[in-house]
Amino acid sequence: MRQGLGSTAFSTPPGDPVVARGTLLRPVRRVEILAHFSGAFDIAEQQQPGHAARVAYLAHEVARRLGFGAEERRRLLVVGLLHDAGVAVRHGGGHAGAGAWVAERFGYDTPVTEAIAATHERWDGRGRPLGLSGPEIPVEGLLVAAAHWACEFADRAMSPLRARAQLQNSSLADIEPLAGPEVGAALQAALHEDETWLAMWDDDLPRLVAHASIGEGRPSLRRLEEAARAMGEVVDSAVRETGRAARVSSLARQIAFALGLPEAHCEAIGIAGHLLDIGQLGVPRHITDKPSILTVDEMELMRCHPSVSARLLERAPGLSEVAEWIRAHHERPDGRGYPGMVGSEELPIAPRILAVADAYWALRAERPYRPAFAEDEAMVMIELGVGSQFDARVVEALPEALENERDAGDGSEAG
Repeated sequence: MRQGLGSTAFSTPPGDPVVARGTLLRPVRRVEILAHFSGAFDIAEQQQPGHAARVAYLAHEVARRLGFGAEERRRLLVVGLLHDAGVAVRHGGGHAGAGAWVAERFGYDTPVTEAIAATHERWDGRGRPLGLSGPEIPVEGLLVAAAHWACEFADRAMSPLRARAQLQNSSLADIEPLAGPEVGAALQAALHEDETWLAMWDDDLPRLVAHASIGEGRPSLRRLEEAARAMGEVVDSAVRETGRAARVSSLARQIAFALGLPEAHCEAIGIAGHLLDIGQLGVPRHITDKPSILTVDEMELMRCHPSVSARLLERAPGLSEVAEWIRAHHERPDGRGYPGMVGSEELPIAPRILAVADAYWALRAERPYRPAFAEDEAMVMIELGVGSQFDARVVEALPEALENERDAGDGSEAG
């Protein structure tokens, strides 16, 4: 059982910047947080963050012109946000099947997964994976395909204004083979509206997407936890071993409790553990999979991932401080970490905790170039980093945290 604050209880002198600044997670709706997470699927596809949100918003506007009901439009927004999520993961069933798997992780049902699987079909039957045609294709698939076509064109253009002019001059004959006459005509109408274009390039587009989905349900912290856990599973599928994010989250939370941090901060640190490496979805797979030592250039690219993770999350509701912890989780007390070489006096306690939890489970996992370390071996290696790579107080709390995990039954072995 947890033994109160124990000998490792955390205390600092007044004004010490390592203490979290009153972090409280904000209740969210599922689509609200997914609109921000979708930027990670964009970078996996080598798109700029915001592409999936634009596709979702434009598809929603086209559906509104076609007279779709509120529930149908809410579902369509999710299909748009996740339409290319399958690019990010390793999963059988190809691109579309993988996207459906991602949707299932986030708790979406069959109509959503079936629509995602149809977003690369074409009205003329020349799509994939099934070569469906005409009315055989779920209409959500056609709407997202049409919106994707327009947004991809805009993303390749020199500017949104030039893209707008060129798209407005396109003919129905350009769109009909892809999405059919009805969807094509509605897309053309949407592309001629100033309000639609301004929204698609708004810096706060994820909020607009979430607002368009009013009626999904009440905000809750449980939704945030579920979405963060699902995103961690997606990252694990892409770049790490299964279950790693959940293990890091659980251990980081237990370390925070052992150090005596307030419960709200412990829960926020647990959320951060699930999302720690979301930015690695933008690192080319030949680098994340490389079984040998990375080159200098490859290492520099890998070292960008904490900053990328933070940029993806910093505007998400209630996660701005969590994003900063994630940015700093590879910083070191000796100032030799990355990306900012932050000194010990500037480094908050949360990223110090995340660093130890992440390192412990990395050591406990098998790698192409070495076997997994046993628990005692991993502890020795982490203790060797005290004062340079790891905070002494956090390492001192690690054994108690591991014991509490075993007592609670929420720890797991690596591999």
